[in-house]
Parts: sequence; structure tokens; C-alpha cells
Amino acid sequence: MKNQIKFFIIGIFIILVSTPLAYKSVHLIYSNSNLTGEYVPILNGFIHSYMLIGILIFSVGLINTIRNK
Repeated sequence: MKNQIKFFIIGIFIILVSTPLAYKSVHLIYSNSNLTGEYVPILNGFIHSYMLIGILIFSVGLINTIRNK
């Protein structure tokens, strides 16, 4: 049960912090590029990818909980 709680907390944390992570990632990867007109779609892509990672980690904890019952 302890392992599933770790997955739940890490998944929710990544989902909640996906926007600041995406801002930092875009700034880190595209720091020397001119992103006129393309910044928002790239940022949305990074936000959604981090949210997807959080959902997948959360679902791993949920599957482990269901499997252990």
C-alpha cells in the first residue's frame, strides 16, 4: 500500500506543477530561438506532455492498488 501512495502523490504533484515545468523546459530548450507566434503552441505541447506523464504515473498506482486487492 505504501508504494501506491508514492505513485499517487508523485502523479498529482507532476500534474499540478506541469505549467511551471513546461515554462522552464521551453526556456531551456529554445533559449536561443525566436519563437514569434509559435511560443504558445509549443508551451501547450509541453504542458500536455507533463500532464500525460502525471496521469500515467497516477494510473500505475491505481493499477497496483487494484491488483493487490
